[in-house]
Amino acid sequence: MASRDVWTGKELRDLLATRAAYALSAPSISALMNQPPVQMKTETLQALCTALRCTPNELYGVTSALEVSLAEEPGTEDPPS
Repeated sequence: MASRDVWTGKELRDLLATRAAYALSAPSISALMNQPPVQMKTETLQALCTALRCTPNELYGVTSALEVSLAEEPGTEDPPS
């Protein structure tokens, strides 16, 4: 949140209230400011993105997905019975 110039819980609470019309409890704001969340309601994520003017990827720092093939690699098939 520092990249959005949000340094205190009060600043985050004010942004959520003014930009997203959303309220979070003081303990929830403190938890968001001090540690990465383990889980989050979609409604809260949307409010944070609106308030901070960012995307979920920017908020969580998600990078591009790795390319994964669902096809089995040659030579890994089970031999016929």
